[in-house]
Amino acid sequence: MKLLGLLLWLTQLQTALAAASTLRIGDSNTTISINIPPNSDDVNFYISTPDYYQYTAIGFGTLMSTSLLLIAYPSTNGSITLSPRFATAGYSEPTYNPSIRFTIHPPSGIHAHEMLINATCHTCRTHFDPLSPSQPMIFASGPPSHLASDDPSAPLRRHVVHGRFTVDLPRATGAGGIPFPSTGTEGAVLTGSVVATPRSKQSLAHGIVFAVATLVIAPADMIVAGALRRWPVLHSVSATVYVALAVGALVPGIAISREHFATRDYKTGHQVLGLIGVAVLFGMFLWGAGMGFARAAAKKRGEVVNKGDSIWGKVHRWVGRGLWILFIVDGGLGLRLAERSNLFMMGYGVLVGVVFLVGLPIWFLIWRCSKYQREKEVEEENHELQQQQYNIYNHSHNNY
Repeated sequence: MKLLGLLLWLTQLQTALAAASTLRIGDSNTTISINIPPNSDDVNFYISTPDYYQYTAIGFGTLMSTSLLLIAYPSTNGSITLSPRFATAGYSEPTYNPSIRFTIHPPSGIHAHEMLINATCHTCRTHFDPLSPSQPMIFASGPPSHLASDDPSAPLRRHVVHGRFTVDLPRATGAGGIPFPSTGTEGAVLTGSVVATPRSKQSLAHGIVFAVATLVIAPADMIVAGALRRWPVLHSVSATVYVALAVGALVPGIAISREHFATRDYKTGHQVLGLIGVAVLFGMFLWGAGMGFARAAAKKRGEVVNKGDSIWGKVHRWVGRGLWILFIVDGGLGLRLAERSNLFMMGYGVLVGVVFLVGLPIWFLIWRCSKYQREKEVEEENHELQQQQYNIYNHSHNNY
């Protein structure tokens, strides 16, 4: 602590006369200070923010999609990783650009629950006008989750707060040095207010629709298909809703995938299982519909359709049950991919357990109550079918 205090004192002493423009953002407890050394291509900057943010970032410009972004987050040794990035795919996770050169100075790191960044960017001047008295800039802070990485391309979550401000760069131009900020705003103006980034509506829709499809409609459909086979129209309705919700969850999931490095190539376990599961489910839906139309056509021709269990019916049902288990596992993988807390994951597991504990007895009771009636109907229809075949045989034999 004494060494840290000495370093801070020396830094303050060295830069006491350094020109700087400083912005103090009370809502996020963040301070940003800029210094432009004359006759140089360098830009010195200082940022302090609470360490519970996954990262902090500033950008030179008005929009994330067109600005050079300097993103800082803790490294594995308690220092700072600085990652210059550009949002090459529009409003999505920005991409690391190794052509931007910089130097990180002490005492950058995590100190007393603060993330401090003292740095110099050596190739940033081309991305703004150093003579502008109101240079537009942006800032953002990541979600309250842990990140410690030395990788400048480390995956980042969507920011939780962001905003815009302008900096008086002529005022910030002067003696070179890392600007030690004042306690207030000087030479900078916050444009508007700090914006709390709302949770992605697409992410919310994806999670809710997937949960309803997996934990409500899927078990209901299996009860209807397995225990209430006397009313196939109910299975047609529940299966249609099931498939519609599965596809409805897939669409925003694909849109979300474009926002992050880890998901753009659709190689994560959650994405692979989800795509395979929805494709198989859709195929099963078409298969079931085909079997239903075949039965209806046979009845229309006056044929007696055997309602007993065929091998294809058994395969259809067991594949459907296997898909349900796959979707339950995929839901857990999705929560892990979204970096949900362990408590959230436990809640999901408890919910799945409740569905099993409630659904299985209901399925068994309905199956037990309808088994006798179904067997009786099958026996009567098989007898009718045998009688019809016997009559056909006698008719053909008499004609002969």
